[in-house]
Amino acid sequence: MLNVRSVLKAFWVLLAAAACAAVFGVGVPLFWVWLASQLQNAGDQGIGMLSAGVVILGPLASYFALVIFVGRFRFSQRPDAEPQRMAWTRSRREIRQRARYTTTFEEIVLTAVLIVGLGFEVWFFFFAKCPTAACFG
Repeated sequence: MLNVRSVLKAFWVLLAAAACAAVFGVGVPLFWVWLASQLQNAGDQGIGMLSAGVVILGPLASYFALVIFVGRFRFSQRPDAEPQRMAWTRSRREIRQRARYTTTFEEIVLTAVLIVGLGFEVWFFFFAKCPTAACFG
């Protein structure tokens, strides 16, 4: 039977994942595309190397900085976490139990990735105006 606490946690995880998907899946790339458009010369017909570099390297640098920043926090530890032991001193049962546990932060990140991936698939197959031959072959 579902209790109110698990339903509220699932709702909170979904809400946080949707916010993360909006910010990091859409907001960060669009910001770098906008910045590259401001750097592009208006008279050029092609894409300048600076603009292309900003669009490619900007999001990567943003996500790399985000991983370093979030890595400083201890999201991955269970509240009842025992001291870490070397793998060869653990029983198989302990390794299986530890592998099944996911933290709330991991649930938020994984759900956000799924939302962004699903959003891209919907956009690509239903809203992108691309002839079939040019897109798939």
